[in-house]
Amino acid sequence: MIIIKKKYDIAVIGGAGHIGLPLSVFLQNKGNQVLIVDPNQSNISKAKKGIPPFIENNFESNIKEALKKGLNFTENIKEIKEKEFIFVTIGSSSNTEDIKLFDMLINEVISTASKDTKIILRSTLSPETFETLKKNKIIKSKNLKLAYCPERIAEGLAFEELEKIPQIIGCEKKDSHIFKDFFQSNDFETLETDIKTAIFIKLFTNAYRYASFSLINEFNNIANDNNLDFNAVLDVATYKYDRLRGIPLPGFIGGPCLIKDMDTFIKSYEKDNNNLDSFFKTNTRYLEDIVNNCKVKFKDKKIIQLGLTFKPGSDDLRSSLSLNLRNELIREGFKVYSVDPFVESGALDFEIFSFKEVKNKTDNIIISTNHKIFDEIEFKNKNLLIVGRN
Repeated sequence: MIIIKKKYDIAVIGGAGHIGLPLSVFLQNKGNQVLIVDPNQSNISKAKKGIPPFIENNFESNIKEALKKGLNFTENIKEIKEKEFIFVTIGSSSNTEDIKLFDMLINEVISTASKDTKIILRSTLSPETFETLKKNKIIKSKNLKLAYCPERIAEGLAFEELEKIPQIIGCEKKDSHIFKDFFQSNDFETLETDIKTAIFIKLFTNAYRYASFSLINEFNNIANDNNLDFNAVLDVATYKYDRLRGIPLPGFIGGPCLIKDMDTFIKSYEKDNNNLDSFFKTNTRYLEDIVNNCKVKFKDKKIIQLGLTFKPGSDDLRSSLSLNLRNELIREGFKVYSVDPFVESGALDFEIFSFKEVKNKTDNIIISTNHKIFDEIEFKNKNLLIVGRN
């Protein structure tokens, strides 16, 4: 079947953020006309100059190409009025404040959008939020078409994964062809379902990932209770044993999606069951065990901490447990020299050092976010603790 590649006039609300900006750049480079709507002047100022405001593979070349092709920016949400498609990349959660902010935003979008506009919700959405949204009478009076098309991209890999991960389209069956044509015209493989199912899929996916990472941390906690080295356990258990192939490794589970989506999943679907809820306690205990280990291992209470972001190779500090670890260590009386080459000076309210600046302050080192660049450091004769081999 030959697909006619129509091009579209698109607005992306929240388009300067981690979800919205790579998507905006991608769609612009597919030949559409994209308007980014976002009040984040810091990110917009960098993007306008072709400077990626955060880390994504192949970001700079893609954003420069998009600028040449006419990528536009505005702070004024009223400029979405004549757009054919509107993406909303700011999501909700089970948090009351998040829901209020999302409701205010989506009501403004619906009120501003022109008749027959297609609105695509991209970020986390709870079932309750969607049920509230459906009651907005303007949707029917303006014949607005609504779809939930969840983002499922790993941070840092947007330009690789937008090309290859199928796009789930959750919408009313009568509108399915509209959104299917849009995504297929932009080279997406599509999977169609209803909005309720699409919401469950997004939340389930991240809840499952959080649970699987947490389960290995729970086994790590149990090993610690029994004076066993769990890293040694894994080395022996997984050697040439294919049934454990792909097993995750112990480590911090942070970031803007997994924790929030697990919490939203539990509050939306598992209100009377504490099985999944117990994993939050698992990860709290995992962090507590690390702090206790530091108290035993680093008697002089001085530590060089390597890594602050929520995962290796990222500059994203949102929901970073490495930051939580730093706070806990300071609360226990430690002097912490924090090192992270991916975090800009001034991004936090404490000083961030280079390793060269602090390498002689102490021989005690903890790797809390295992950036690959730390492989270049010589740890011989150092008192080293690695939080996770991620």
